[in-house]
Amino acid sequence: MKKLLIITYYWPPSGGAAVQRWLSFANKLADKNYTVYVLTVDENYATYQLRDESLLKQVNPSIEVYTTKTSEPFKAFTFLFGKKSMPMPAFSNETNASFIKKASRFIRGNFFIPDPRKGWKRFAVKKAVALIQKENIHCVITAGPPHSTHFIGKELKESLDIYWIADFHDLWTDVIYYDMLYHLPIIKRLDKKLERTILETADLIFTVGDKYKEKLLSKSNKIIPDNIKILRIGYEEIFFDHQTAVTLQDQFIITYTGTIANFYQPQVFITALKGVTDKFPEVSFRLRFAGILSGDIKEAIINAGLNSILDDLGYLSHHESILLLENSTVLLLVSPVTKNEEMVIPGKIYEYLAARKPIINITKQGSETASLITNCQAGKTFERNQQRELENYLTALVEQWKVKGTLDIKNNEQLIIEYSRDAITEQLIKTLPN
Repeated sequence: MKKLLIITYYWPPSGGAAVQRWLSFANKLADKNYTVYVLTVDENYATYQLRDESLLKQVNPSIEVYTTKTSEPFKAFTFLFGKKSMPMPAFSNETNASFIKKASRFIRGNFFIPDPRKGWKRFAVKKAVALIQKENIHCVITAGPPHSTHFIGKELKESLDIYWIADFHDLWTDVIYYDMLYHLPIIKRLDKKLERTILETADLIFTVGDKYKEKLLSKSNKIIPDNIKILRIGYEEIFFDHQTAVTLQDQFIITYTGTIANFYQPQVFITALKGVTDKFPEVSFRLRFAGILSGDIKEAIINAGLNSILDDLGYLSHHESILLLENSTVLLLVSPVTKNEEMVIPGKIYEYLAARKPIINITKQGSETASLITNCQAGKTFERNQQRELENYLTALVEQWKVKGTLDIKNNEQLIIEYSRDAITEQLIKTLPN
């Protein structure tokens, strides 16, 4: 049997999108004649932003999971200021950030490069060396973020001559919240140098989209283009394979899952939805957010007169989020307004596609998510200056729903299947060394 060590900070009971990628791939590789070892952080020492205990039940029992201690500044920060002081993804819980929050971002951005979880490296390297030597493992995958994890792989490659793959399932110095960390110019240069070092020394790089690959290749002319492989996030087909019957609904339910922070700027959708609800007073609308909803955005929804249809459900387990998608009429996707907005590919888009509901996508027309949705015939994309077009589209959907009682759609099925994690795992296996 082939042996593989996956080194990832995020592993059950950690929650959120980051954990699901390698949990799924590890499970599938274990089913395909691989002996899979996972090295992660002991949950008693980890600083997870989100927890999802239900994911523990999804771990393939044949996977051997090893944990270590870690040393992180977040522990001291949460001890001083409380558990609620832990920043959520994209700082979505920091509406009108206080001086202390801004100061903590500055400290994080300038004193903990590449990230505050770099303290795990010394514990992880020691454990990984012993495990690799004992089990005779020749291939290691490091999952980032946190991108400090890649330096574990780099040291293992240099000391043990193993084959090392670095997975960039999110960007490093171009991540959507990077400018919120107030890096000093000299620190930015250092961070870019560290990023470049990983990209130039790993045997192989995984990333999640075409525009991500283009961005990574722009970091150094020493990177061989074929050494960066696109391994999309995909969706877990077992959560959707029971969808055979059309779902009839007596409410028009719009659902958003995941994080939505202030800089996502969904106001165009709020305005359009208000116009549509006024047109159809006889229709029962629901606007549901499952995840982290910015306080300012919630207030904007209330101020628009939509409080009576708003459901702020908070963070739910992955299973509960899937059920929400299946029991929705329309799915809302909003990309953050950043300098790299066209590149952003939230992992949930693949689950949205698998749910086979119309997707309203708020972002730039030239974005990768716009292409995915168009190619899959799964909805429509609107820019933030297209309020009238969005309102007309929503109106048409409501009128169609009133006749049919559902908006379940038949997408480009062949393309959707290609985004399943079964299909993506086959791509992954082809890249692994023999």
